[in-house]
Amino acid sequence: MSRSNPDPDLLRGGLFPPLLEAAVRLAARGHYNQFRKSVEDPAGDNPSGGFLPDRVPYITHLIGTMCILARLGARDEVLAAAVLHDYLEDVPDPDGRETIALLLDDEVLSLVLEVTEDKRRDLDLTDTWDIRKREQLEHLAGMTGDAVLIKAADVLHNVLTLALDLDAAHDAQAVLDRFNAGPEKQLWYFESVAEAVEGRLGDHVLSRELNTAVARLRATLNP
Repeated sequence: MSRSNPDPDLLRGGLFPPLLEAAVRLAARGHYNQFRKSVEDPAGDNPSGGFLPDRVPYITHLIGTMCILARLGARDEVLAAAVLHDYLEDVPDPDGRETIALLLDDEVLSLVLEVTEDKRRDLDLTDTWDIRKREQLEHLAGMTGDAVLIKAADVLHNVLTLALDLDAAHDAQAVLDRFNAGPEKQLWYFESVAEAVEGRLGDHVLSRELNTAVARLRATLNP
């Protein structure tokens, strides 16, 4: 027998609350045709053209960031913001702020704004890499505690997945060439974030794991 109205108990959330459902749906729609930095696909840009192991949907990074924070017991608002932490940077939604506020709430929007980088889309991303990363480091010092958690989880997931890609790659240089800055600059940024996170969170498990992951990445790049 079908229901004409949803069960009100389901709407209250339980193990998977509507706030996270809304965040995941919005992120999946917004980033649906975006992929993580990968080796160029010689077959073109059509993701339906066959299985391409180097073309990893961008949503995996957002879910990965959220999962790190979920294992730490973060609040639903923090988890929702983690899923949407790149929405305002990378999704072509001119009303992005209003979209997040309408479909989620003002607290989630505020957290997303805290971790949003000014990409300077009118300029080459390689040319602006240094200033963008330095701005992020300066901004991290004044972020709220919840925003620091999101930023730390974001970078931790990036470091861990980069290490995985390097370990699995036939050509490590091809992996490194995907980025807007070389490996030494990437390491400088990751180490600087880890130091800043430790300064904000102290001896926190997220800080410890980030420091460990960055140290292992450096060892991988500079054996």
